[in-house]
Amino acid sequence: MSIRKIILPNKELRYEVVIRTLGSKGQIRRRFERKVDAQDFFDSIKDRKKEMLSSGPAKALFDIEATTFNKEADHWLESKKDEFTEGYLRAVRPALKRIKESFGNRPISNFTPDLLTAFRKALKKEGLSSSTQNRYTEIISRVVNFSVVSKRISFDPTKGYEKVKEIYEEMEFWDSDEVYTFLSFANRKYPRGSEKRWIYLAYLFALETGVRANELWGLKIKDLPESGTKIKISRQALGGSRFSPTKGKDSRFVPYSSGLKDEIIYLLKDELIDQTPERTLFVNYALTCIDHNNFRNRVFDADLKQSGLRPIRFHDLRHTAISMWVRNGINLPTVQKMAGHKDLKTTMRYVHVLGREIEEIGANHGLSIKENQSKKLKVV
Repeated sequence: MSIRKIILPNKELRYEVVIRTLGSKGQIRRRFERKVDAQDFFDSIKDRKKEMLSSGPAKALFDIEATTFNKEADHWLESKKDEFTEGYLRAVRPALKRIKESFGNRPISNFTPDLLTAFRKALKKEGLSSSTQNRYTEIISRVVNFSVVSKRISFDPTKGYEKVKEIYEEMEFWDSDEVYTFLSFANRKYPRGSEKRWIYLAYLFALETGVRANELWGLKIKDLPESGTKIKISRQALGGSRFSPTKGKDSRFVPYSSGLKDEIIYLLKDELIDQTPERTLFVNYALTCIDHNNFRNRVFDADLKQSGLRPIRFHDLRHTAISMWVRNGINLPTVQKMAGHKDLKTTMRYVHVLGREIEEIGANHGLSIKENQSKKLKVV
């Protein structure tokens, strides 16, 4: 093994690691932009070689040549599928299919940072967002890394790859007039006493508390406080009777207004079905969690069209709730906690999006003490 400095045709400097293998190709070459990355890679291979030699016969030291991405992806999915949520599996399967179509039979050793960068650029040309580009390349990295951890291959050829900086999608949200128009529409369509009154409650809950869709469907009767003005959000529904922690992994509290409480009490009194503490507040005909995709496609989209309002996504009800908190002057750290944002920068996006409205609030509101007033103040 060796490290050497090379100059590419475009005059860029690279550090190349050459590894002699036991495979038919004879050697593997890896190039790095920084010498420190090349040295780290070189040292990891040396350590791996020592480990394998000390553990017994020198079996295919660099078996990375003998396996393809298809094989390692199938192994990763089969090994980890019980740990993945249904939502993640639905997202990862089409992504894996696309990756396999492009690189499935390629030796895993070819999945270098340069290849991932080229793949990301190809996805960008197709018009895919930066978050989608990152999701595809992250899946490749996860597959390869899992093979390293499982000791199926000797090293991680994707080490050193950096994600593209994501450009956040534009947030959509309703103003207060649109919110009240939609709730008034839903109240008329699903009046008290109707078997579908729960749909109105779901909209009201989402617009008041800013919970994510699967957190809404994962809410259980035992989560509802007998007193107080806040509800603890601690899980999300995965479908059927499966649950997982919230997206941020931590529980949080959201507002529980008297109007929302009144609606929930009325709904539970009006229902004739099982109301054990472990039951979710919202259930389908099989008395299991609401499937969000079905609800969105069959109920929300139809209601949105019938209401005549500007179309938004169901997830934008969350954006709407958070934007109303900001508009109403709730301090940002509190908004961050209620929204379940790990980073205050995420919360600040709402301030930037609202922009002019916040500037107008600043121009018309504030505390000040006139000069003649300040002289009259004294410490007591």
